[in-house]
Amino acid sequence: MSIFSSSFTILLTKFIVLTGDWFIAVMLVTLVIRLCLLPLSAKQYKDQFTTSNLNQVKSFLTTKFKNQTEKIDKELLKITSKYKVNTFLSALLLVVQAPILFSLYASIINFSTSVGSMLVPWVLSVHAPDSLHVLPILAGVFQALGGFTAEVTSFLMFIVPVAIGLVFLWKAPAVLSVYWMTNSAIRFLEYKIFSLKAVRNRFLKVPTTEELMRSIS
Repeated sequence: MSIFSSSFTILLTKFIVLTGDWFIAVMLVTLVIRLCLLPLSAKQYKDQFTTSNLNQVKSFLTTKFKNQTEKIDKELLKITSKYKVNTFLSALLLVVQAPILFSLYASIINFSTSVGSMLVPWVLSVHAPDSLHVLPILAGVFQALGGFTAEVTSFLMFIVPVAIGLVFLWKAPAVLSVYWMTNSAIRFLEYKIFSLKAVRNRFLKVPTTEELMRSIS
């Protein structure tokens, strides 16, 4: 954890010197973090899109094999093994965010700068919370926006992460809200880019429903 904290402190210092604005510096640090996680994110989206195609295959198998649950599961397992689909990768990415947030918080505690931000002039220090609560609300909005890209199965699954985020950020240092907001915005853009047919086919190489069907014995 201390390695991450030290790295964030170094990055924050360099970006603040470069930009003269702590808000922009935190956004750039977040961008660096997302770039480091990009290979993992790409794999997550590939598995997500493959799983979506796999659901169509499952419907076909259910029709073909009727109530032969064991046969259906066997065929699906064969396909997921062949294409190395990991359904737990989304959860792993969420887990990874926790130490990043705590490390960022730890780096802020020991971080000192007199530089402010022209974008949020009412936040006088990187250690201070947003007294107007504009940043936590924006972070919640961007978190909600990102929720529309995920395959949520209920409204509860959509609203709970947003509510938790708002409660956590309401009185936390404004820096964390900036990280949360920027991270959610980048995640939304990633989804839109990876959803493009050309990117899915050429970069992610997501197997089509037809390809998956050919794996059925």
